[in-house]
Amino acid sequence: MAVVCRETELGHHLQDEQVETRSDAVDVWIQRAMCAAVLCLSVSRAGASEPWPVLLASPEATARHPVVDETRFAGQGWETIEQANVALSQLEVGHFDGAPAGWFGRPVRIHHRSYVLPAETEKGAVVIVPGFTEGLVIYQEVIHDLLRNGWSVYVHDHRNQGFSSRLIEGEDGRDKGHVDRFDSLVTDLDRFIAHVRRSREDPPRAERPLVLLAHSMGGAVSALHLARHGAETPFVAAAFVTPMMEPTVAPSDSTRWGDRALRRWCHEGSMPFFFDWPGLSTTRVQGGTFEQEWRRYREMLDRSSHPQTHSVVRHDVRWSNRASRCEGEHCGHEDARVAGATLGWVNEACSGAAQARGPGAARITVPVLVLQGGQDTVVEPEAQREFCDNVNAGKPADAPGRCMGWRLPDARHGLLVEVDRLRRPALVQILKSWEEVASSGR
Repeated sequence: MAVVCRETELGHHLQDEQVETRSDAVDVWIQRAMCAAVLCLSVSRAGASEPWPVLLASPEATARHPVVDETRFAGQGWETIEQANVALSQLEVGHFDGAPAGWFGRPVRIHHRSYVLPAETEKGAVVIVPGFTEGLVIYQEVIHDLLRNGWSVYVHDHRNQGFSSRLIEGEDGRDKGHVDRFDSLVTDLDRFIAHVRRSREDPPRAERPLVLLAHSMGGAVSALHLARHGAETPFVAAAFVTPMMEPTVAPSDSTRWGDRALRRWCHEGSMPFFFDWPGLSTTRVQGGTFEQEWRRYREMLDRSSHPQTHSVVRHDVRWSNRASRCEGEHCGHEDARVAGATLGWVNEACSGAAQARGPGAARITVPVLVLQGGQDTVVEPEAQREFCDNVNAGKPADAPGRCMGWRLPDARHGLLVEVDRLRRPALVQILKSWEEVASSGR
């Protein structure tokens, strides 16, 4: 299909080259359907604010918030890193029932883990919401940094990725990047948050702040949670790292009519009615299988040029951990291998992101920090600014529930697995902002 997409954070499935679906007939049908739908859509993009200021962490803040360097966990598997985290905290492994999937309400098992610090040393707790095709296994280094800075951590695997249930039956569908409904991701998050709150009902933890850390697709999911719950959300602050307020479905500088039409189609929130047909929504439209994508990465002549991150060390660990296996009663799936987005995922991502960044974002009542990568080719920076503008719409400059954006000009999409000079200031700013909100009593 003549659709060009950049690789996404969660699967490295959207490649920089054109790819073909299994059926040329389906391919042509999808292309024509998309283009026909696009003709009905408006061309304009809502204006967003000016580019954000560049983030520079002060020496004082950097010294106050320790963050590991690349060498700390180089070449180590997620279980080894988790053992370092267990040395600092108490580990809980569990699962819960996510929103039922499909027309027949098929059950979905959501895998989750908690890393809880001793009550006397804990500042508060963080709920991590991963990006697309990511699992909690690749967040172990981030979890380590949060624990060392006094924050307990709670994280779950989204449906159809990590160690949670897959949505497509059969061998051919087990590693496809797919989602049935974007809203189901929000429902799953709501259920996980309810679990976290129940586990923290006893003092002194009940009085400690609960904050939100989300990356890419997780940013859109989290934004929808915050908007829907308004002042009833249990969070006091949120940090969105390169959030997917609109996925990049075609290069922004392309002069091809088809690419411009696809970008317009996605920006308008997609038109889902013709993607619900059985078999069509589960067609992989970008990238290949997990093994194909992993091999393609290993064969790169210069892996530091990858659109995900400059850090070869962290990216090597990330890829290896994405192949991890799960054992025990709490596993919804036996491994974390996911790659190659389906048409259903692309459609739902465009639709969900449009809702997340839209006027409804004004209902968010907690301060939101957004970090933007200047070299991010996976998501749209204008959409992130549009989100912040909508969060801030009608709110006084000193209102608590405002959005603040910072830009790291050299950073790529995978900011949490970037080189130290980019990752460190990002995490320091996040930790600093949480502490400021917690100390203000908001």
